[in-house]
Amino acid sequence: MELLKENVRISGYRKRHEDLVQFFKMERGLVACNDIDDLMQTISINHNPAHWRLFTDSSKLSLKAVLQHNGNTPPSIPVGHSVHNKKLYENRNILLQAIIYDIFTW
Repeated sequence: MELLKENVRISGYRKRHEDLVQFFKMERGLVACNDIDDLMQTISINHNPAHWRLFTDSSKLSLKAVLQHNGNTPPSIPVGHSVHNKKLYENRNILLQAIIYDIFTW
């Protein structure tokens, strides 16, 4: 049984994340980047911490963190995510420690 016509093209992207998995770890329901400099280098973005800011967002059940460029020219880089942690002070500290990103170094 043929479900597709002959001229239909199929592209698979199931493995495009494999180069980046090495920069993330999962611990206690939190997925976080543990080497931001090497992650940025791998995706060909110049990482000067003075030009980036850490942004956290949440809903009732999740906590997310991304790095945003001050000029908004490169895309935002997701560096942390937790499905079961709310945006509480304690959870933010856990997130900052997990991604090893000191917001006070600039």
